[in-house]
Amino acid sequence: MITERPAPPAKASAVPLAVLSLAAGLDAGGVAVINSALPAIGREWSASAQSLSWAVTGYALAFAGLLLGGGALADRFPRRRVLVAGLLVLAAGAVMALAAPAFWAVAAGRVVQGAGAAITLPAATALVTDVYPAGPARERALGVFSSAQAAAYGAGLVLGGVLTSSTGWRWVFGVQAAIALAAVAASWLVPSVRTERPERVDVLGAVSLTASIALLILGADLTMHASAMGTPALAAAAGFAVLWWWRGRAGRPALLDRALLRLRSVRLAAAGAVAFYFCVTGSLFFVPLYLQDVRGMTAAASGLAVLPVSIAVAGTAVLTGRLLPRFGLRTVLTAGLLLTGGGVALWCLTSEHSSYRWPILAGLVVTGIGQGLAFPALTAAGLRDVPDSARATASAVTSTALQVGSGIGPAALVAIGDGSTALSLGGYHAAFAVAATVVAAFAAIAARTV
Repeated sequence: MITERPAPPAKASAVPLAVLSLAAGLDAGGVAVINSALPAIGREWSASAQSLSWAVTGYALAFAGLLLGGGALADRFPRRRVLVAGLLVLAAGAVMALAAPAFWAVAAGRVVQGAGAAITLPAATALVTDVYPAGPARERALGVFSSAQAAAYGAGLVLGGVLTSSTGWRWVFGVQAAIALAAVAASWLVPSVRTERPERVDVLGAVSLTASIALLILGADLTMHASAMGTPALAAAAGFAVLWWWRGRAGRPALLDRALLRLRSVRLAAAGAVAFYFCVTGSLFFVPLYLQDVRGMTAAASGLAVLPVSIAVAGTAVLTGRLLPRFGLRTVLTAGLLLTGGGVALWCLTSEHSSYRWPILAGLVVTGIGQGLAFPALTAAGLRDVPDSARATASAVTSTALQVGSGIGPAALVAIGDGSTALSLGGYHAAFAVAATVVAAFAAIAARTV
């Protein structure tokens, strides 16, 4: 389908970027906020680490499963309208969690939030590329866009800890709802993009692809929790994937054009995104638990303790837009992945009485610098060689891969760490070691193939 877009101005205002960064930051901030609040939520309902991981995995299931649908919507309909719709769904999920009578309702609200983020993020990413012309201006914009998400993650860690300690964890979700509605109100500042009347999408093919991705994450999670339902879920995921492939071979208009998957850059970005978020989300799931349960910190103190990672991400990501043209995508991505894994590996040196500066702070800073390099590089890799009319969908492919890693990471590392509410120090170390190994392995692949 042909999509009509106005030519971007020679020098676009920074205002649209600020609005789009706020909208996209709700995802990163939302993940961080729940991490800081998880210990308090678990204590209120005596939930184990396995149960608490569903608040992360449920979000990832909805996000990953629906991201391609969100990308297709943003490529077929006016992107600003799609952005507003996603923000409203995200706000509704936050209200559900705010009013939750039991832990299952918190998890359900997180699923709705994940669906809203799946609609919001591809539209926001594509709008950045619509507003800012290709070249240095767009690379700088994407760097700021990525750093804003990192800053939102840091703000979420602090805000989640402060709110949990002062007014209670429910206000964590109240603030998320308020920010989402504020972004809706400011969305008129983003230029509108007109599209032609969309072609009809194969509904069965779209449903089968969505179900396949969601069941893949669910099946992996259940398998790592030693559930008998893990294997049937993985088998169903494979079956739905075959159905989607068959519908595409029949020439039906697909939710995901298979031509995108034939682009080497898209495939590599997706594989790297899985490894990257497996490490980042999986390891950072444990950090607040370690700081609170092993070191005895309050929720607010643990949020502040982890803040340096986001400061490092935000500061580095702003520079990455300038580093990419100078050193190349391969060098920046490989360095980012290695630093991310190296920082996580430092946490294997922690003890019950180790100082905050070493190895906790050192690991946070090194990991943050790595993320600041790797995340914009992965975003750029996922959009390289992609035609303008498919940018939102290509962005959704990379983001889907990120959420697959995000959904599998906490569950896998909880299983490795033994799955108890209060993990042993050895369990934390095992989880950190595996997370670091996974991302370092892909760094070796990226060094040879990107």
